[in-house]
Amino acid sequence: MKHHILRHLFMAAALAAPATALATTATVHKTPTCGCCDFYVEYLEARGYELTIVDHDSMVPLFEEAAIDLSLASCHTTEVGPYTVVGHMPVEAIEQLLAERPMIRGITLPGMPTGSPGMPGAQQEPFTVYRISANVENPEVYGQF
Repeated sequence: MKHHILRHLFMAAALAAPATALATTATVHKTPTCGCCDFYVEYLEARGYELTIVDHDSMVPLFEEAAIDLSLASCHTTEVGPYTVVGHMPVEAIEQLLAERPMIRGITLPGMPTGSPGMPGAQQEPFTVYRISANVENPEVYGQF
């Protein structure tokens, strides 16, 4: 009986923990020759993420399998918690996603915007981040970062 109560207390504590505390691990899918992907990996690691890196010959099959239109794609994708995060995503957007836990597949920052994490240059304007959905013609904005 005592073990049963302790198990319930442990599970309650685990469920009450902040989402970001549970989601410090992620898997980055990239090609082995992409330098900006390597810089993005360094960016996440510098912010406390423990990463698994998976190299692929091409990212296109992964985007097709995940039903992510190539117009919303980038050079790499990250699995964090239950979400797919596409592109050079600012960690603030990832943390907001994990804190809010919306019922979506993930978020994307299409292309390789100048000044985004892992890309050279200064950020010129807020980055528009989109929800990953089936509506490619009119993607829904998740937020600006």
